[in-house]
Amino acid sequence: MVDFNNEATIGTPAGDVERISILQRRYDLIEAYESYKKARFQGANASLSISRARLISLFVELQASLERRFTSEVYKELREKIFSDSLEEPDFIEAVFTINRELDKMRLITIDTQKVYDSLDVEEENKIKGY
Repeated sequence: MVDFNNEATIGTPAGDVERISILQRRYDLIEAYESYKKARFQGANASLSISRARLISLFVELQASLERRFTSEVYKELREKIFSDSLEEPDFIEAVFTINRELDKMRLITIDTQKVYDSLDVEEENKIKGY
C-alpha cells in the first residue's frame, strides 16, 4: 500500500501515487480471489465476500475513470453487477475481466508493449516502419 507518511511519497506526482494505489488494490483483489479458489479446490465451503469487497474497493478507486471511458449503459451495468447483493462467481469474474481490459487499455497493466517482428515478411515490416 502507498505509505503517505513516507517523505519520498510527498515528492511523487499524484498520478504515480494513484497508479500504485490502483495496482495495489488489483493485487489485493487477485490475492483474495486466489485464497477463495484454494479453499474451494480443497473442498471447503468458502465465501466470495472478501474478494467481492476488494472488487468494490477497486471499482471505487477507478469509478471516475470508468464512468468517463465506458458508455453509460456499460458503466451502469458494471456498477449494478459489482454492488449487487447476489453477485455470483461468473458475474464476479466477468466484472474483474472488464476492469482488467480497461486497465490494459489505460496501459496500466500492459506488459507486451513491443511489436512482434515478422522476419518472414521483411518488405511489409519496412513499409510499416516507413522505409
